[in-house]
Amino acid sequence: MDGMADPIAPTAPLEFSPIPIKDVWPSEAMDFTPWLADNLQYLTDHLGIGDLDLDGTEVEVPGGRRLDILAVDPDGEKWAIENQYGEADHDHLTRALAYAVGLECRAVIVVAESHRAEFVAVADEWNRYSEAYGNDGIRLFLTVIETGQIGDSVQGFRFRLAASPNEWKWKTPRERPLSEADLIRHEERRKFWPGIKEAMSEKGQLTWNAKPKSYVTVINRGPFLFQIWVTAHNSRVQLRIASNDRDRNDDLFNKLKEDIEAIHEALGGVLEWDNDLRFQTNRIYWVPEGACGYHTPADERQDGYQVLADAMYRFHDEFMPRVEGLLDGS
Repeated sequence: MDGMADPIAPTAPLEFSPIPIKDVWPSEAMDFTPWLADNLQYLTDHLGIGDLDLDGTEVEVPGGRRLDILAVDPDGEKWAIENQYGEADHDHLTRALAYAVGLECRAVIVVAESHRAEFVAVADEWNRYSEAYGNDGIRLFLTVIETGQIGDSVQGFRFRLAASPNEWKWKTPRERPLSEADLIRHEERRKFWPGIKEAMSEKGQLTWNAKPKSYVTVINRGPFLFQIWVTAHNSRVQLRIASNDRDRNDDLFNKLKEDIEAIHEALGGVLEWDNDLRFQTNRIYWVPEGACGYHTPADERQDGYQVLADAMYRFHDEFMPRVEGLLDGS
């Protein structure tokens, strides 16, 4: 057509070139598992298995072992997630299933760089028997994590299924009908987040890019995560300490707690200091008076958004210098 430039034809197709997973996450325990715990939406979006929210990491199970990640689906059912670099072995597979039994989980996801053909066959057979038990059966997903780049692009990743239950192939949780209460909760929570994001942007530079669900991570500094969590009737701002070293988490938590009186005085409120021995991670959180939740009527949320945004900035400004001091070793 006259006046229009011809499109530039590509010279060659761009391939997804694999790169070592350790180039992206150097340590499975210290880097990949904490990242996945805070970005479960990438796993669920790639696999099409419906929403999962984080329940805990390094969760203690009967027998003294710890599960990498415990998640919860919209029905309130638990999912066990176990990770492994390299090729999945029978130890991780059997342990993951044992964890799922001990924690009464609905399903298991084993994430590895590859899965042997015989394990895929075992998973298919397991799922065939599991489906015969209906809702009482534990479903098994074998998932591959691949890292690489396309052309000269930045390093990236993708997940793909190596094995899954047949019913998820034709009817995923996202496609199964939700109860009326679940539909209302999902819609209210979806509508909640733009308001608080706008209130945050009016006050400064704190924001996020990830798709929020029950919570969102605003800033990540090493093992420290500044987060906003929303519940039905209120919300909280939170500092989560989440390295994969329990002793280090406790040490960082206790060093921050040395200044508890000054912190409470600066924020004008009492914070919750949660060092639950059942979990490896620790958290410090504040539920500011007047913060709204996703059940708060839309016409009453504006004041609550401002309260929550103000609390996040004050919380950040109070803790960030202390966090940076700890990271610097001062």
